[in-house]
Amino acid sequence: MKPDRGPVPIRRSLAPQIDDTMTIIEQWPEMVGARLAERIEAVAVSGSELLVAVHDPAWASQVSWLEAQLLERIGDLIGPGKITSVRVRVQPRTGP
Repeated sequence: MKPDRGPVPIRRSLAPQIDDTMTIIEQWPEMVGARLAERIEAVAVSGSELLVAVHDPAWASQVSWLEAQLLERIGDLIGPGKITSVRVRVQPRTGP
């Protein structure tokens, strides 16, 4: 008979992904450089996909050109293979 392990706290089961997400978001400006971080914002991680936001649709196409470099830098930061793609969302600026 298997021992009953009971429920697992959600924080413990998600901790690696939450920690990786926070590391990427916190280190984003250092990882991509200040100028690029002003235009491309790391927003979230879903599975092995990084979601980034841009304010200008032109930058959405730039991200596709930069994807391989971004994935390499992310792999250097949190470990290879954890993030395998980058998805872009265009968010128009609000305010001045």
